[in-house]
Amino acid sequence: MPTEIDWSPTVDPSELVRQTRDTLASGAVVVLPGDCGYVALWRPGAAVNLPAPALLAWGPDEAAALGASVPPAARRLMFRAWAAPLVIEVPAAAYIPASANGFVRFRYPGHPLFDLVVPAVAELGPVLVADTGDATARAAAERLRQTVELVVNAGTRNANAKPTVVRATDAGYTITEPGAFPGEEIARLAARIILFVCTGNTCRSPLAEGLAKKLLADRLKCTVDELPARGFWVLSAGVATYGGSPAAAESCTVAAEYGADLSTHASRPVNAQLLLAADDVIAMTQSHMYAIAARYPDTGPVPRLLCGTEDLDDPIGAGPDVYRACAETIFRHLERILPEWVVS
Repeated sequence: MPTEIDWSPTVDPSELVRQTRDTLASGAVVVLPGDCGYVALWRPGAAVNLPAPALLAWGPDEAAALGASVPPAARRLMFRAWAAPLVIEVPAAAYIPASANGFVRFRYPGHPLFDLVVPAVAELGPVLVADTGDATARAAAERLRQTVELVVNAGTRNANAKPTVVRATDAGYTITEPGAFPGEEIARLAARIILFVCTGNTCRSPLAEGLAKKLLADRLKCTVDELPARGFWVLSAGVATYGGSPAAAESCTVAAEYGADLSTHASRPVNAQLLLAADDVIAMTQSHMYAIAARYPDTGPVPRLLCGTEDLDDPIGAGPDVYRACAETIFRHLERILPEWVVS
């Protein structure tokens, strides 16, 4: 009979985590609560009869360290969506454990126990995980029989749904097995996040945000509201704002001349969460880049200037013609950058 331990979020889990690690190290199987019933964990070589196992990982860097190629969409989903009922399948060489037909699956189940177990078992090398489809720990243990030596019981869990399976490549992603994680949420989280940064987030960066949305929507033949579903989130922020201010009236006017709408814009301060989530951080001046680097060193992608090597002057306080010239400069450089985001 396997050892059975009851899970309680109010009890120190250190001993439970240690036993999980030691049991896996011995070559036996562990049953833990997951986000779609119970899951089984084991190391390669153990005789476990469960279909489509995944490698346990808690982020894209860990997946890459195991030898997998992690495309941008997979990296975004691993970083933004996990832990969740979401299996992410990426290209992989045949030597990687559990790979099949040129792909390997990764999984980070959405139960707080895994926040502790994943780093604790990292020293063991690859660990496989698969959903048993069972609502109780005992049912899962009986399914796996003598291979199980440790069971963590968290009571009856909802096993009616399966995790959603996404296959990601450099060309994008497809949902190969719909499941508990909504497709709409996957589209939102897999999108490329483009962040424009200026000082107060009322003049230049809102203009850049609005014009970039319009350019992308035109190129993709969709509306601005449909951009997240088409793979793009375009945002802006300021390095010196408390947030909540509307865009400058002149910015709204010249944006409208390009078909962009800034009427609902509200300024926001740049912060670490925005930078970490972003795929592109585009600043208006060198001083904005310095401010980001000083406050948030090594956080998110390396910022770059919208205008290549030149600063874009702040039009604040000037008349419409200065704003119009600013918009023309922004638009010209966005057209230059656009092919990086959308392949014609």
